[in-house]
Amino acid sequence: MERDCFQTWEEDLRRIILDTDPGIDDALALFLALASPEVELVAVTTVSGNVGVDQTTRNALALLALTGRTDIPVACGSSLPLVRQPVDAAYVHGLNGIGEVILPAPDVEPISQHATDLIIEKILQNPGQISLVAIGPLTNVALAVRREPRIAQLVREVVIMGGAVREPGNVTPAAEFNIYADPHAAHIVFHAGWPIRLVSLDATHRANLARTEIEAFTQQGGKVKSFIQQALAYYFDSFGSRYNITQFHMHDPLCLAAAFQPDLITWEPAYVDVELAGTLTLGETVAYFRGPQAPNAQVSVGVDRDRFIKLYTDLVGSAFA
Repeated sequence: MERDCFQTWEEDLRRIILDTDPGIDDALALFLALASPEVELVAVTTVSGNVGVDQTTRNALALLALTGRTDIPVACGSSLPLVRQPVDAAYVHGLNGIGEVILPAPDVEPISQHATDLIIEKILQNPGQISLVAIGPLTNVALAVRREPRIAQLVREVVIMGGAVREPGNVTPAAEFNIYADPHAAHIVFHAGWPIRLVSLDATHRANLARTEIEAFTQQGGKVKSFIQQALAYYFDSFGSRYNITQFHMHDPLCLAAAFQPDLITWEPAYVDVELAGTLTLGETVAYFRGPQAPNAQVSVGVDRDRFIKLYTDLVGSAFA
């Protein structure tokens, strides 16, 4: 029997596993998780996506070292999508995934467990407590629920950055990058019967941080703010200059915020499926807001942009002054 996807949870500390492919905006999401008193970051799991998994794992370790949080375990995950040939977004994030900012080599190593095993273990050990926040391709998440279906009944919720339901895609006209990078994994995840919040481009494309706001926010501060300034300067000067982009889409930070402040976003229940066979539409997320199928996700359709940006800059600004 499938669980009620829209169970009301008590307002308390969010214990989060962050499944990620750092990634400039992944780094910003990680900083928000560490800065929020409402979040306990239980573990970080890495996946291939923006760049290869060896690099995303190094990035995760180096970013945690930058913040002084090497106590948080990092588990390396999947290096390839389930079926399709791999794609990456180095053309956006730089060859090293974090805007060509060179961070010191981390002193700690990833734990010996595979990311999939760690996800399963933590959810089984903490029934009803773990929010799984997935801000990269969904390969690890799909493998975990296929290997141990019980986690669908025991996870608190799965919060996904991915998809575009009424908005055009950002890697093809139809598809958003995270879903496009492993559509078969996304298909498994959407049909696993667990509570899902889908933070799609419909919200994240309205959660922008202007370059002038970034410069003001990072003007004074330590190593973390310096990293943010350098990484986003690379984004604007490299990728942004090609397309006259002057604002940074806060995709992954908004997804992280949705895990502990869901009322920042306007949600609608929908049945979401993923196109697997389309020649031109591979990875498209198709949402039925009114149809015969029962909803399998709460889908973002709007965001209080100003409140979110204030939340982000206040928390990260205070934590990493």
